[in-house]
Amino acid sequence: MHEGPLSSIILTRQAVPLVRRGTPEYRAITVGMLLGGFATFLQLYCLQSILPTLSEEFHVTPATSSYVVSAATMSLAVGLLLTSFLSDLLSRRRLMSLSLLASSVFTIAAAWSPNFSILVAFCGLKGFALSGLPAIAMAYLSEEIEPLSLGQIMGLYIGGNILGGMMGRVVTALLTGWISWRFALGSIGVVCFIMGVVFLRILPASRHFHPRRPSAAKLWRQVRGHMSDPVLLELFAFIGLMMGSFISVYNYLGFRLKAAPFFLSNSFVGAIFSMYLVGFFGSYLSGAMADRMGRRSLLWMLVILTLVGLWLMLANSLWVVIGGLALFTFGFFGSHSVASSWIGRRALHARAIASALYLFFYYVGSSVLGSATGVVLRQKGWAGVVEVLSVAIFVSLCLSLLLRKTKKRATPPEIAVASS
Repeated sequence: MHEGPLSSIILTRQAVPLVRRGTPEYRAITVGMLLGGFATFLQLYCLQSILPTLSEEFHVTPATSSYVVSAATMSLAVGLLLTSFLSDLLSRRRLMSLSLLASSVFTIAAAWSPNFSILVAFCGLKGFALSGLPAIAMAYLSEEIEPLSLGQIMGLYIGGNILGGMMGRVVTALLTGWISWRFALGSIGVVCFIMGVVFLRILPASRHFHPRRPSAAKLWRQVRGHMSDPVLLELFAFIGLMMGSFISVYNYLGFRLKAAPFFLSNSFVGAIFSMYLVGFFGSYLSGAMADRMGRRSLLWMLVILTLVGLWLMLANSLWVVIGGLALFTFGFFGSHSVASSWIGRRALHARAIASALYLFFYYVGSSVLGSATGVVLRQKGWAGVVEVLSVAIFVSLCLSLLLRKTKKRATPPEIAVASS
């Protein structure tokens, strides 16, 4: 039998066993990916909780202040597509490590920005650099971990994403209230750089990855195939609108809470972002409920819960606003969990590209709607923001009802899409 390159790869893969739960390699990968996911989202959203402070210091409008978040998420969205294309060419471990280290340098540099334009530019570079880890993490884990041990480590990685997103917002707000936002941002950059060094040292090198030359023509065929599927298009549009609504609330609720009738401090406003813990449970519980009820039956209910939570945030009672934010956060993360798992079921081929497209629309929605509602806030106040987001979430509700009519496909197990 002739042994060409393909047969050599097959023999090599058979000779090297996949990593199992309980082994030293499994523990090293678990710690490494937990740190990687935590550091990624710690940096990505760390400035979101202090937009009112940035607006005051740089004398910019609320909508303009949100550019520090939108520049990072939009750059990450573009970077996801490019990194997904290059991920088969370069070492996965090396590319993920470079992503963490480079983004940390940009985060530290952003703390020394002399003006708002340079701050936005560094945030954009940070977001582009960060795209290397979420684009590759799923592929690395699925290649190196045996299937029966994959679920737990994937859950910990996603948990690290959510925890990092929450801690970035809370820590920045607290340190800004106590010292300054520049100290907060620089400290986060230094901590994430250290995490990147630890990530590089402890994460085992890929043993089942073999570089392949990427094909632009093949990539375009895969993208075009996914974009011609009406169900996938509905899911992409759905998550873009939902994520844009979610980011808008967390971008601008702080402006309302710092004004009458609440007059809350930066530290208290930052503490509001601990509500992400509700999102963590929302994601977990919704996944379990979807197994029992089905995605089609659950998704539209979660959207209604999100909408009710949004309306409660119109109240002048702080406790009602906090309760509304809890419902809103639970509903969003629950619907995101259900929709993202639907991608792996629906896409019969090129699932990595389907996941990258999902995340692309996720972050584009975050960037576009997240900045546009800032203009509405300035012109019509918080009530105007709620009005616009009600329309966006109502359209999402209509899409979720359309998805109820989708015919089931028999496919391999689900692939969840990680994000925060």
